[in-house]
Amino acid sequence: MFNFFQKPFGLDISDHSIEIVSLSGTLAKPELSALERVILRSGIVQNGDIIQKEKLEEYLRNSIDSPRFGEIKTKNFIFSLPESKTFIHYFNISPELNEKEKIKAIETEAVKTFPFPLNDLYCDFTINQNGEVLLAVVQKKTVDEYLELFRSCQINPIVVETNSESLARALIKDNRETVLILDMGAKNTGFSVFDGQILRFSNSIPTGGEKLTELISERLDLKKPEAEKIKIETGLDPKKKGGRIFLVLQEEIQLIIGKIREMEQYLKEKTGKGIERVILTGGSALIVNMQEYLSDNLEKEVLIGDPWKKINITEFYFKKSLNFDPIFFSSAIGTALRGLTRDCKRAGINFLKVVK
Repeated sequence: MFNFFQKPFGLDISDHSIEIVSLSGTLAKPELSALERVILRSGIVQNGDIIQKEKLEEYLRNSIDSPRFGEIKTKNFIFSLPESKTFIHYFNISPELNEKEKIKAIETEAVKTFPFPLNDLYCDFTINQNGEVLLAVVQKKTVDEYLELFRSCQINPIVVETNSESLARALIKDNRETVLILDMGAKNTGFSVFDGQILRFSNSIPTGGEKLTELISERLDLKKPEAEKIKIETGLDPKKKGGRIFLVLQEEIQLIIGKIREMEQYLKEKTGKGIERVILTGGSALIVNMQEYLSDNLEKEVLIGDPWKKINITEFYFKKSLNFDPIFFSSAIGTALRGLTRDCKRAGINFLKVVK
């Protein structure tokens, strides 16, 4: 039976998996009510696009109806879009403008900045008292496809936000720092830079765990299952397998490091600040020696994000019983945490505010 007083659950859908987290309590003391993770068959979702709607609907319905822990008692939820599907722009306008003038200035900036007709986009923004604007856009086609899926599943999205926001909510503990969240997923790697509580910019590139496996397979003439196993067991340890795996992976990881350095240079030019620390998330963050390799090359503290810290799930036996590393729930926990805020619909970017 559904409970209309239950807080909305958090939902994350990637090319590889679905994660669901339901929380109760308050932001100060969140409690886990339900949790599920299911691996999707290849080809159901590709690059954030729904390819096989009926199959995805089946997976999603089953995940909600029978989570591995707890029970989902509400149809309301908060959804984070894949990072590769959203575009972020940060700029300033005069705080002396009236509301109509502010809207006009933001629309003008959107037309100048994004390579799509404005009529093809859903746009939302946040603006502070100093006139600092965070503008986020997504193509209508992307959101509409997911909304159709949700209607078929008879569930009710009340917020559709950016993945950057959900990850920050789950992983950033000290809002005074300038932090890069590096989300190393199966197909894409996302970069999100937060200056205090402000998302300065985000981006993604089409490289991830699957690309690393393919490189090992091609360079060492191995079948993909064997290449995947070697990637996991050997990773960036130069002492294993004669250093061959290290050399293959290093080439691709250096591209990611180069991107981080570019972003830091841009940040310094805009704000005079550098990136103080890096928080790793996503499945590829767990590759052997990834944390140490990035830290050595960037000469910065690199941490592996732990989204459980904010919801007081510290029992070792509980985490082990999930059969998944806690890092995979970062986005879903972040969206579920938004559901505990007083006015979650307005607590950040929400593309549903502009959906007709």
